[in-house]
Amino acid sequence: MSRTREVGRAFVAALAFVGWTSSALAQGAAQAYPVKPVTIYVGFPAGSSSDTTARTMAQRLTEMLGQQFVIVNRDGAAGVIAASAVAKAKPDGYTLLWVGISAMASSPAFNRNISYDPVKDFAPISVYLYAPYVMVIHPSVPAQNLKALIALAKAQPGKLSFGSSGVAGALHLATELMLNMSGTKMTHVPYRGTPAMMLDVISGQIDLVTTSTSLSVPHIQSGRLRAMAVTSSQRSPQLPDLPTMSEAGLPGYEVTGWYAMVAPANTPGEIVATLSRNFIKALEHPSVKANIAQEGALPGGNAPEQFSAFIRAELEKYTRLVREARLTAEP
Repeated sequence: MSRTREVGRAFVAALAFVGWTSSALAQGAAQAYPVKPVTIYVGFPAGSSSDTTARTMAQRLTEMLGQQFVIVNRDGAAGVIAASAVAKAKPDGYTLLWVGISAMASSPAFNRNISYDPVKDFAPISVYLYAPYVMVIHPSVPAQNLKALIALAKAQPGKLSFGSSGVAGALHLATELMLNMSGTKMTHVPYRGTPAMMLDVISGQIDLVTTSTSLSVPHIQSGRLRAMAVTSSQRSPQLPDLPTMSEAGLPGYEVTGWYAMVAPANTPGEIVATLSRNFIKALEHPSVKANIAQEGALPGGNAPEQFSAFIRAELEKYTRLVREARLTAEP
């Protein structure tokens, strides 16, 4: 055997050993993950629906994976602030984002100055739930149903006010879509999250909000708020007698909220797979099922590839809606 051939074979063997070692180290890292606490950023305040669902999953993942999954609330801009932070985080699996329609679809659809790409800058893990919203008004508003509300808004353009959890967020989009489809106008009052928004509609400071069933049902039942309709294509299990927006007078209207978990782009595939596998398994736990039912929602549980396609479809859907309805990010 020539000296050249010996050197060549040794080089090939060395490359094979390096490749095997790198693969083994990567597998070992994935098997060991997590070896320290994991931070989950939530883009809404403590006590919000986004926050309570995130904490439910965080508790379950803590129990399953043996490390603390810690919630950090960085609210503002309908979840965009938290999403911006996580998009720039180290992609090692120790910084995650609890996210929904606002930061991943409706806000980017308004072409605002957002520092991240919802498709390219995140590694999808799985969807937690899919939930309808409910449109509610303060009882002082003289409308018993959606058709009457629309008639009132048409008679008094801009007099009625509606709140949202942030400009260009999902709750803003849901109400703006109703206004555009019905040819009416109201004054938008944005908030830094749902708690303050709910306080003001309950006290009569604003007239209308579109919000989660979990936040609205107790106030509907007590008479502090009057329900108009649910925003999904099907009725809510929590409000089976309440019509959908389409049934109530706006055929074709549909907006459904969702919560999910993502990691920064380029997070190792093995870690994403570990998180996704445990996330989906956690959806079967009684505490998680109870939380989803309390939200009046249906469970998620799609694989990362399916979730990625879902994000693309949602972004395309709301970008089209914003363009066709000529919506604006200005309050």
